[in-house]
Amino acid sequence: MGISVLINTFNEEKNIRNCLETVKWADEIIIVDMYSDDKTVEIAKEYTNKIYFFERVGYADPARQFALENATHEWILVVDADELVPLKLKNKLIEIMEKNLADVVFIPRNNYFIGRLMQGTGWGALQDYQPRFFKKSFISFSERIHDFFRINKDAKIYYIDDREAGFIHFSYIDAEQFLDKLNRYTTIEAKNMFNGIKRSPSLRKFLLKLLIEIPNRFIRKKGFKDGLYGFSLTILMIAYHTSSYLKYKIMKNFNSENPREKILIEYNEIAKKIIEEYKK
Repeated sequence: MGISVLINTFNEEKNIRNCLETVKWADEIIIVDMYSDDKTVEIAKEYTNKIYFFERVGYADPARQFALENATHEWILVVDADELVPLKLKNKLIEIMEKNLADVVFIPRNNYFIGRLMQGTGWGALQDYQPRFFKKSFISFSERIHDFFRINKDAKIYYIDDREAGFIHFSYIDAEQFLDKLNRYTTIEAKNMFNGIKRSPSLRKFLLKLLIEIPNRFIRKKGFKDGLYGFSLTILMIAYHTSSYLKYKIMKNFNSENPREKILIEYNEIAKKIIEEYKK
């Protein structure tokens, strides 16, 4: 038995070395890079010669199945470039593999948000479980953003219930990074809905989701434990859902993935009419 680690990258020179240092024990490390223009690939070459490239599409999920298909071992560990694998997690995964305790293992994540280790808001370690360790034949990936795991219905599932045996995830450095990613990812979400890759909610379901977001994240999921950070993350997630749905509705109204051009044409027509008034 062996373990293949899969890492998808794009311009991760600030994170990739630390990540790779915590997975170099694996039998195989596979990097799938989206043509980074920093030192990501240069650093990765120090740890593995199995580096592949995938077209740059703005997010990693479409490249995950490609990475899986290039893995040669039965057991797969999926790690993001901004994550670390603590020794306790490594030892737990090897134990699960050697004792054949599961087909798919859900791993907790210790999420850092703008310098703070989150306790609630859905980002607490034992709130954020990820099916990242599995036998190759029991998982496939879709292109849907934030919803890419497809688990075989016959899979034997195991949850690691120790936060110390979970990933360390450095999610966002500052608010600017979050807002930049929010803008990019909500556009992708909207395009996925527009193209039928992801099901679009009705207006009623969308509004209901927004209404329950604060009591769900801040109260039920104990975001109040994180104080201002928990409240801010709750509001930012509302902004995320609102932005993605608004962008989708605009695309639908103008029947285009890139409605900006059609809107500019419309604005120019209005401007022409106003200017014509001066010529009468």
